[in-house]
Amino acid sequence: MKVMVLMSMLFISFSMIAHADIYRWVDSKGVVNFTDDIDTIPKKYQKKVKIISTGEASDGGAVTGPSQPSGQEAPKAQPVDQSQQQKTYGGHDEGWWRSQYTGLRGEIAQLQANLPAKREEAEQLRRQLVIYTYARNRVAYRDKLDEIQRDEERISTLTGQLSDLDTQAAAAGVPFEWRK
Repeated sequence: MKVMVLMSMLFISFSMIAHADIYRWVDSKGVVNFTDDIDTIPKKYQKKVKIISTGEASDGGAVTGPSQPSGQEAPKAQPVDQSQQQKTYGGHDEGWWRSQYTGLRGEIAQLQANLPAKREEAEQLRRQLVIYTYARNRVAYRDKLDEIQRDEERISTLTGQLSDLDTQAAAAGVPFEWRK
């Protein structure tokens, strides 16, 4: 038991001494990145690096000026350029909003484009059922009608989702260009 207490205290004392700088930068897509190895930061972002000191700051990790990493010239810490950050609306960026609209509209368009051909197939199956009253004709006709009904229900569901997305986008103040 005494050995465990001694080992714990020894471990805690060494961990309090250790510290490392953490480097923070924002890439061209607005993603905030962190690393403890300055060599992993792409060259084009090294001028925008902020150094976060985890061991030297008395306030528990405040952003500090550049410190000298082992044998290298430290990049200058500069504030992140606000014009390069992606604006977010409702917690989502432009790419997310555009992909939501594109996905819903694309699926609706595809289902609507396929409906006339499916209705024509159903009509041909109905004609066969009138001429040949085989059970397989009845099953094929019924299956095609069920498929058409599922597609129409899916279109209705997607249209509702698109309407909900419009409401959500309007509440978040999403620009109209992103909703196209």
